[in-house]
Amino acid sequence: MNALRQNKAACAYPAMLLNGVCASSGGVVMALLQERYGLSYQWSGLLLAMLSVGNLAAGFAAGMLPAHWGQRRTVLMLAGGAALGYGAMILTGSPWALLAAFTLVGVAKGTTLNTSSALISAHARERTKCMNLIHARFATGSLLCPLFIAALGMGGLSWWAPMAGLALCGAALWGVFALAGLPGRTGDGARVKNDWSFLRSPRFWVLTGLVFFQNCTEISVTGWMVTYFKDVGILSGPAGQMTVTVIWGAMLAGRLCIAFVFPVKNSFRTLSLMSACCVGTYILLLMAKTPASALICLFLFGLAIAGVNPTAVAAGNALSGAGLGVMLPAAGVGAVLMPYITGAVAQRFGIWAGMLCTVFALMGMTACAVALYRRNDMK
Repeated sequence: MNALRQNKAACAYPAMLLNGVCASSGGVVMALLQERYGLSYQWSGLLLAMLSVGNLAAGFAAGMLPAHWGQRRTVLMLAGGAALGYGAMILTGSPWALLAAFTLVGVAKGTTLNTSSALISAHARERTKCMNLIHARFATGSLLCPLFIAALGMGGLSWWAPMAGLALCGAALWGVFALAGLPGRTGDGARVKNDWSFLRSPRFWVLTGLVFFQNCTEISVTGWMVTYFKDVGILSGPAGQMTVTVIWGAMLAGRLCIAFVFPVKNSFRTLSLMSACCVGTYILLLMAKTPASALICLFLFGLAIAGVNPTAVAAGNALSGAGLGVMLPAAGVGAVLMPYITGAVAQRFGIWAGMLCTVFALMGMTACAVALYRRNDMK
């Protein structure tokens, strides 16, 4: 406990681990709530979208509230959303109450991510290394999440045991920040004048489009895949919940390979190749008919998409560090829209048709990547 107080950056590691467990449970929890409360595909898609709405709202709140309330009060108020949200899911099946609950979980996710990144940037000596380490902790939590939920769902425990366990994780997350010794109200400090010339760069906006479509794809797949496998009869129960572990394991492996084994030399060519592989592996995934083939295709898809976001964001940061403040929120809109679109189409035409919508997002991502590569190659 004292170590957390003495080193503010240290709290980012347990916080991101717990954040991975809480924030990556959306698809698994949604499948459980569908079965318990009889939610439609359209409402389920809206619930997943609210996770991203909360995440975006946390980003805006993190930029405004600390100046008035201080970082400690702001973080403690917002990070409690995970415990409150999962607790509410146990108490009521009202769709409107569930919308608020998923939004609270999204707010806690965004708050933890923003605060942890800020603490590392401000207090860590090796920022690049430590930033990668905290994201590795998030991926580890995401890998553990379905195992944690499956364990709580076994042994004759009540249906709400997984949500209760996640609420306790959310409470532990709040406790980490409560012990971290975060500062109170920030000082006025000198204003930094940013260069906004990147807004006139076509490359910047194409990169933003690429990350937009990547967000559409990743959130839709991680949020809907458990329900898809269950409803088409490929995987169900605890085995279906393990799909989250498969895709996050593949994404973690892919990102580590790019970082340490196959470093990127030409960002735009790499983005084009990865995007094309995403299209191919996802189509194979939708064609899979057996558990083995589905899990293999899902793993390959996870490997293919693993490096798209960090590579694109790194390329955007090279254009302008201030540009990330525009790129990430703008691209984050895709994470809000796509889960709802998938649910609305699935409600009308079936779950397979809903998942097919992601192909169009992947094609948009590939088109942006190829446009960037061709423009860079001509120069």
